[in-house]
Amino acid sequence: MKGAASVLAAIVAAMAQVTVAPLFPLSAAVPDFVLLVLVVVAAFGSPRRAMVCVPVAAIAYGFLSDRSPALLLMAYLPLLPLGLYLEEAQIPLNHYARTLAATLLTGLWMRGLLMLGPLLGGADASFGAVAGQVLIPGLFLDFVLLSVVYVPLRLIGWSGQGMSLQRGTYYSSL
Repeated sequence: MKGAASVLAAIVAAMAQVTVAPLFPLSAAVPDFVLLVLVVVAAFGSPRRAMVCVPVAAIAYGFLSDRSPALLLMAYLPLLPLGLYLEEAQIPLNHYARTLAATLLTGLWMRGLLMLGPLLGGADASFGAVAGQVLIPGLFLDFVLLSVVYVPLRLIGWSGQGMSLQRGTYYSSL
């Protein structure tokens, strides 16, 4: 049941990304509700659930907008390996710091990848304008949204989950 709710939340986030997010721009960046939902599913759910929600969210967002679902899948996919790397690395970070680092790095990758298309199409390649209008405000929005959602979830008793998969055969988890 939690898996179905997570998939539904990813689809609703894709709808909100297309309808609600453009109403709240900060410079040229908009909040990324899809990334937020994927981070919450990965941080508080299981990695298997996140592996299902990433392609569902990318496809839903792609079909609802004018972006390619494959490009969006490539944009959101680094969230899972980053979360696993930050968990297994010997860096002394708590769950919030690991979640925040994975969110900001994925947000930076996503915005950079999505801006690469117009740049290859002939748009102005001024890095200062891109960083000042899209990257920095977008990362600030990611930080604010994650903090606004993460802290209340922890206060109501949700505990953060790890990103490691159980070792075993394919049929052991079914």
